[in-house]
Amino acid sequence: MKMKACFLNCACALLVFCYGAAEEVEILPLDVVSYELFIQNDPETVETLVKSLHKKGIVGIRGVPGYLEKVQRFVEKSRIFCSLPDSVKEFYAPNHDLGEMFLGYEKGKEKFKRPDGKWVIDDLKVSYYAYVPENCENKWPLEIDLRTAFQDLGMVMAEVGEEVMEKINLIGSSRGISIADTPKVGRMLYYQKSADTHADNPFWCGAHHDHGMFTALAPATYFVEGEQISEPEEAGLFVKVDGTFKKIQADPEVMMFQAGEFGQLVTNDAIKATEHRVHKAQGPRIERYAMALFFDASMDTVIHSFSELAQDSRYGGKAGDPCTYQHWHEESFKRYTVKDP
Repeated sequence: MKMKACFLNCACALLVFCYGAAEEVEILPLDVVSYELFIQNDPETVETLVKSLHKKGIVGIRGVPGYLEKVQRFVEKSRIFCSLPDSVKEFYAPNHDLGEMFLGYEKGKEKFKRPDGKWVIDDLKVSYYAYVPENCENKWPLEIDLRTAFQDLGMVMAEVGEEVMEKINLIGSSRGISIADTPKVGRMLYYQKSADTHADNPFWCGAHHDHGMFTALAPATYFVEGEQISEPEEAGLFVKVDGTFKKIQADPEVMMFQAGEFGQLVTNDAIKATEHRVHKAQGPRIERYAMALFFDASMDTVIHSFSELAQDSRYGGKAGDPCTYQHWHEESFKRYTVKDP
């Protein structure tokens, strides 16, 4: 007997202190569908994907073969890399003088606006970028085999993510958009422990929307002094729904998917881009690991969108006017990237 789409419906609230004031944390039930039913094109499962991405901007799939083991190996290798001396890690940062853009190691290169309107740099967020599948432009550390674990996890996220995009009609012949020849961008995320967790910025990652088509997310894993712990109640991924940021509880067996802004533009608001942020853990010794995989359109993709996002200055025209993905991509980077001194 096959099981219909399953859902994580849990509701709880707690108080945390943000900018000196008590703030209630509300849990957002994540809609999670079965991978078995997903690959069988079960109508109810596909309907859940579309509705969840429209209403909440996020959805999950449970039961992807080999996924949990790949996540665990990726986190293991990521921890080893992140424990290397800063001087070694910096060696794998992009050399902008040589025209290298972003692949490799990165720290403190993004800025986001706090709820009080002040722009702050996410200086405790460390990243490692690489194309998926493997690409000659990727750079990899010699001290640890990060590449194998990164690509193994990235490929399964890419395959399932592309299937989701096809089933929800985000790509394909009817849209006139193909991503077959466009590499995905994988991002290892390491959120560092901090002695002063909330003084200036209570977030590991500030509120923003991914600007691309679509994003796959591996679940977060937390550690204290080398020992894995459960996700702290006050920490983790929060998404904005109905004007309120609500927490998505990490589940090690669930692959999650978020809508990007260009995906919203392409579908004329049939799916909604996910505004999200990552809250810091209150404990000063807690650190967090995760992975994101970004799906982009080809740079020469042209759309004529009537989405509400066409009013954004990055679109470069009014609703219905043409906009290339390259233009949208470049204007988005200008908004959030911290310029080198």
